[in-house]
Amino acid sequence: STLVFCCFGGEEQGLVGSEYFVDHFSDIDSVRLMLQIDMANGLGIIDIDPDTYGRSAPRWLVSAAVDEFYKLGYEGLRYPTHFFSLNYSMPTGSGSDHEPFLKKGIPALDFSTDVSNPIHTPRDNFDNFDPRGMKRSGDLVVKLVERFDGGTPNNQTEQYWLYLLGKTPIFISHPILWFFLGTTIIIAIIAIIAVRRRRKLLDSPEYVRWSGVKMFFFSVIIVTCGWLSSDLIALIKGDRYPWFSAITEYYILATVALFIGAWISLALSNKLRLTQCPYVFFKRSIIILVIFIICLAFLNIEITVAPVVALLLISLAMLVKLPVLRIIFVALSPWWMLRLIFSEWDTLIFRSAAMALPSGAFIGIAFNGIVILFFALYILPFLLALASVYRDTNLFKPFISLMRSRRVILIATISFVGVSGYLSTIPSYNKFWYREVRIDQRYDMKNETKEVTLKSPEYLSNLHINHGGKDTIINTRSTFENIVPDVSFDSTWLSLHRTEKQQHFGDTTKYEIELTLAAKHRPYRILVSYSSGEQGLNSFYTPWKFIVKDNENQIHWYSFPDSILIIPLKFQMIGADSIKEQVEVTFDGLAYPMTFDRELTYFIQRTKYQNEYIYNRR
Repeated sequence: STLVFCCFGGEEQGLVGSEYFVDHFSDIDSVRLMLQIDMANGLGIIDIDPDTYGRSAPRWLVSAAVDEFYKLGYEGLRYPTHFFSLNYSMPTGSGSDHEPFLKKGIPALDFSTDVSNPIHTPRDNFDNFDPRGMKRSGDLVVKLVERFDGGTPNNQTEQYWLYLLGKTPIFISHPILWFFLGTTIIIAIIAIIAVRRRRKLLDSPEYVRWSGVKMFFFSVIIVTCGWLSSDLIALIKGDRYPWFSAITEYYILATVALFIGAWISLALSNKLRLTQCPYVFFKRSIIILVIFIICLAFLNIEITVAPVVALLLISLAMLVKLPVLRIIFVALSPWWMLRLIFSEWDTLIFRSAAMALPSGAFIGIAFNGIVILFFALYILPFLLALASVYRDTNLFKPFISLMRSRRVILIATISFVGVSGYLSTIPSYNKFWYREVRIDQRYDMKNETKEVTLKSPEYLSNLHINHGGKDTIINTRSTFENIVPDVSFDSTWLSLHRTEKQQHFGDTTKYEIELTLAAKHRPYRILVSYSSGEQGLNSFYTPWKFIVKDNENQIHWYSFPDSILIIPLKFQMIGADSIKEQVEVTFDGLAYPMTFDRELTYFIQRTKYQNEYIYNRR
């Protein structure tokens, strides 16, 4: 076989390089196999990714990869079933450069090592690089090349749900998933009919109204205790995200806090009485899960596996007679649903979300409120199922009585204090996980105004700054600071020159423009956009690639274009509308000299030159 080695650029910008390759490689129709290494650092977990939207690599390729990996004597191969079920149900999600090949119908497979490492940060550097991962990925690729050098079984993609059980890949086709969903719905209906026969009548003294609403209230209490547990450590340590370097340990704290929330809910249930009828709880649990399933089925049949498994276990819990089995089924029911959120890639997701979340008291309250309501609804069907089994099973009653006791809340409180004390000693950041501070300097070329801002997902406290010959220390718990620059701000990093020709044909004006950008240093990125009034731009032409976004024609250069760019343009306008030209040129340095110092912090420095120009008919 002919082997082609290719390094793709622009993956994080939307698989730009690999899509271009697939569309332009002259021999693409003869490609029989594509093997992709996305990350290769150390011997941590290596994820196998055979998927893209609507199709996957053939089963023979996945099975061969698993077989050859373990033949090499390595350990730690994983298929992140829960994360990929969620990921490929979203309109856009995480992906890699094997996807354009799969979309072309070419068998392709990606290997990514340890997404829990500080990828997408400046700490993803050679100081934290372990070359053993490169060798492992290379060994696996070599074995697969040798195995299929004489040819591949077929050149087709497939659709299936995949679960890697140890060293055995389990493939389940989509029709079987639909059959599983339908069968589970039937079992749930049978369970509802069976439980309904045991229901309490409305006029029975054992029937209490608003029990479902009260259960939702208890769900909010439980989730609030668990979700806000880390905020106590944040207050003690003075860090916005004290869990950043130790997410697993904070899961333990949240679990203890959930028990405290459960105790509070059980204590309140003595005052806020609940119905004795199991049917009231069971019916609501089934309805919520069925709604989940219907909504998720519109996205992707694979993501419905989690709520369908939950529905099946809850239904069986009310159908079987053996009390121990009932308890086991209802206890296991939330596992798959929770794994969708707390998936194999949860550390990457939570850290990325924390870095992107804006600061501010109102935003914090709104965000926490939305998350608490989401999780309260998310776990509500399982609390309702637990209540229905409890009302229907005498074996459960001693356990609930024990959970209500003062001994349990005392043990939970002592455990919470102990875990909190331990977590207070763990640094929020370490050699892998740094705090980020972004320094943005802006120069408005049209109005000759200057602005310097500091932003960080974490508090800026104890940050040392030197500028204009002065030293400053930020001592407040703020995430945003304005700096007033002095006259040393260098405004000569960018110059613009444009030539303009107009031709008039009745009420139509044809423009021929040549815009020249000359930079003192090589820019980091450039964005040039054109927009107009109600009529819009017509016959827009430039030899550069452009996109139309939000009624703007945008030309975008990313990752250090040339310091001199000539941009010829042609377009025409109807009527007397004007055309607005906006230029943004960003550098990865500071025009206004500043230095910063704080341990375990990396500083992202950007200077943006902005200019606006209006083309009018004359």
